[in-house]
Amino acid sequence: MNGTMQERQMALTLKKQEYARVCRRLEDAEQRLSRAKAENGRLGRALTKEQHDVMKLGRFSFLNKVKEWTGSLDQKMEKEIAEAAAAEVAFNESEKHVEDLTYEVDVLKKTAANPEYAHLDEDWAAFLEEKELWIRMNDETSQATLQKIADDRVRVRSMLRELDEAIEAGDKAVRALDRAIDKLSNAEGLSMWDTFLGGGLLVSALKYSEVNSSDDLVHAAQRALRHYETELMDVQEAATASFQVNRNDIFTFTDLFFDNIFSDFAVHSRITEGKQKLNDVLQDVRRVQTQLARKKEASETELERLDADEKRILLS
Repeated sequence: MNGTMQERQMALTLKKQEYARVCRRLEDAEQRLSRAKAENGRLGRALTKEQHDVMKLGRFSFLNKVKEWTGSLDQKMEKEIAEAAAAEVAFNESEKHVEDLTYEVDVLKKTAANPEYAHLDEDWAAFLEEKELWIRMNDETSQATLQKIADDRVRVRSMLRELDEAIEAGDKAVRALDRAIDKLSNAEGLSMWDTFLGGGLLVSALKYSEVNSSDDLVHAAQRALRHYETELMDVQEAATASFQVNRNDIFTFTDLFFDNIFSDFAVHSRITEGKQKLNDVLQDVRRVQTQLARKKEASETELERLDADEKRILLS
């Protein structure tokens, strides 16, 4: 096959792969958005119920007065407030997740509607007809070898593109995790002071300020990890190898802080626990990044070999 035809085939093949990947991602994102909306509705109903329970305790009643005199009302109120706070944090996180996925779906829809993808099938069919005619007229062994090299080159270049995107997403996940860990480290130091050294109201306020700031940073890390996992799926499909990040240890602030928000020691232990879990995920991401870097190096070596083989045939 002549060089011009090889270049056309490579360009069309890469374009078809790009479009197929966009469509695959769009379908996956739409499914995740549907599930996220359903979960958001469930959490919204749970939050409404918890808020209603707190309001009921706040209303005047002779029964509540009796509980107040016996001391049981305060305990009940603390429990209901803690549960309502946990429900609110879970609902807010779910709202952010829905917003992220809605944006992702919108971007993918715009990408899929790109005019350059509009006539791919027709262009590919026309090219195949032309290619078949050319092969019938030029059936030589060297041409078959060159075609094999061209096909392999498309495969390797596609793999390198997927690897670059996955590595970039992994770098972003590492930076997001680092920021969340740093913020939790600040909260951990203040919590140590508040819990064991009698920090007082100011230190306690600063501690919870750092905890609240950590919420957005942890959410950003979760968002970066979800994007990273999407990129790893593309690499895994192309490489037929396993590249996985175990983020089962990624925590939510609902579980972390609102089991017992009235105990400084409980909050301190959960901050420490959360920081450790984030560190575990960070190490896992770095391990996978090392695997991807090795795969990229191997792919680049393979591409150099294909270029050398082609040059040897053309110059022989």
